[in-house]
Parts: sequence; structure tokens; C-alpha cells
Amino acid sequence: MRTRLVSLLLASLLCVSAAVSGAAAVAEAPAAGAATAGPKCTFNGGALPIVMGVKAGSVIKVACTGLNPTNPYLVLQASLLIGIDPQAKALLSGGSGLSPATFTAALAALPKINPASLTTKLSDSTGKLAFDYTVPSSQAPDPNATCPPSRVQFNSGLIGCALAMIDLVTQKPVSAGSGVLEYAGFDFLPPTPTLTLSAKKVAPGQTVGVRDTPGAKTYWWISTLASLNNLLTGGSSLPRVTVGLGPRRHPVMAVSNVVAAPATYSNSVFTPPKLSGSFKIPAGLHGGKRVIVSVVQVMLGIPLSNVVESKVKIS
Repeated sequence: MRTRLVSLLLASLLCVSAAVSGAAAVAEAPAAGAATAGPKCTFNGGALPIVMGVKAGSVIKVACTGLNPTNPYLVLQASLLIGIDPQAKALLSGGSGLSPATFTAALAALPKINPASLTTKLSDSTGKLAFDYTVPSSQAPDPNATCPPSRVQFNSGLIGCALAMIDLVTQKPVSAGSGVLEYAGFDFLPPTPTLTLSAKKVAPGQTVGVRDTPGAKTYWWISTLASLNNLLTGGSSLPRVTVGLGPRRHPVMAVSNVVAAPATYSNSVFTPPKLSGSFKIPAGLHGGKRVIVSVVQVMLGIPLSNVVESKVKIS
């Protein structure tokens, strides 16, 4: 139960970072005389901004309060690729000075956004907005920006697609009104990554390289979640990567320069996360030992990790 709750909370982070693509999510400025509690929205009645088991034609009920009164909002669907593609950052940073119509047209032209999904909604005089969103069967122009994502993208940490709400006055995403759509046929989170060592028979002080197993189809997806979380928060923290040898509970920590790079997307080329680097076998160890590589990122105050083991014989 705890693991599932943590996963839900972390997935809720992705929804906004996908829409923001580099801009820190901000609450809307309240209208003069309005309450300062900020927007709150539900998705199919749930407070967490994630909807599972989605397919084309699914109807998602979105209900918001605390929005700016009588304010236009744009609702759209986009691939999470938009969260790791630097080309979308400038337009979605807000304050472009474009008219709402021109801004909407510019968004519709972004190849990772499904133009058929764009629809304008107007909050009422009390800041409430309720609508049904129907998941389209059409796709974004970029052939890589499919909803649902490809298996490679999902296994890399792009776990669904973004349902985003954007304030057409400020031209900034509304974090409370944005969510993640996870499609039917996918597990909640990606599978475990792989680990290959450059040597299995080693000596104390020896340097051993690490990498993903050649031909692997699963990846160190925590690094991609961390990258998206940085986009959401405006942060720059990198996942903590450690290498330990010995028992799982109390391993001997090795000197290491191992890194787990997040997935990237540039010039229509998607590159999955990549593990690389090396560690040094600690002195004083002998015999068969576990090698435990761990990639940890703290989000919402809770650590989430990828942990994979291999074995070496030290002599």
C-alpha cells in the first residue's frame, strides 16, 4: 500500500512537468478580493491527478474550484515527450504577449500536442469549472508522440500522456487542473532495469565498469522521473547513485562515478536512460559478493529508487 501511494504521488508530479516543459508550475494569481486557497481539481472524483485504464473514447470528468472567475482555460492532451524536449520550453513559460487565439494556434502547431484535443473552457463567476474530457483516438503530428506512449518510452519513465489545463490570460499551466493519463494494458510503473559489470572475477582496488545489459528493453527510469520533477519544481538535483558490495542491509560502499542519465528527445530522436561509469572494489573484501547499484531520487519528501544486483568473485 505504501509503495502504491508513493507511486501515485510521484506520478502526479509528471502531469504538470509534461505540460510546463521547463517552466516551474505556479498557482494562479487570485483575483482581487478572491480567496487565496488556490485551484483544486478532481479527476473522475479523485483528488490525485492521475487516471488509469484509459483508452480512446474514455470520458474523464474534471471538476475544479478556486480558479479565476470568468476566465478562459485551454485543455489539451500531449505526449510526455514534451517534458524532455527543449523546443517547447519558450512557448509554455508564460507571458508570451500573444493573443489567446494566436497562443492557442501556436500550441496546436507543437508536434507533440494533439491539435484535435484542444478545447477552450470558461470558469463561472465563482471560479468553478466542470467538464467531461473525451480521450481522442487521433494522435499528435509527431509520430513518436503517441498516446499511449511506446513501450520504450514507458519503460524509460514516460508513464502516460498529459492532460493539461492552461490559463489563456497568463498563458501558464494550471497545475491543479493537469493530470496524467495512464493507458490500459500498461503496468502502473515501468519494469526493473538491468545491470552488466565489465568483470566478474576481480581483485581489491580493481576498477569495474557498469552499464545496461546489451539489448535490454528496460531502463533506469528513475532518472527520467527526476528530470521531469526538476522541470516541475525548477530544481536541478540529480539522482543519488551508489554502489555497495555485500549484504543488502549493510553493504560496503564503493568509490564510484556511476551516473544514470535520463531519457532525452531531440531532433525526433528518442534516447532511453543510460547507466554508465565505474566503481572500485573496496579493500578487505574476499569471496563472492553482491554488487548493488541504487539510483535514488527524493520527491515529495519520499525516496523512490531503482535497485539492481549482480555478483562478483573477489580474490
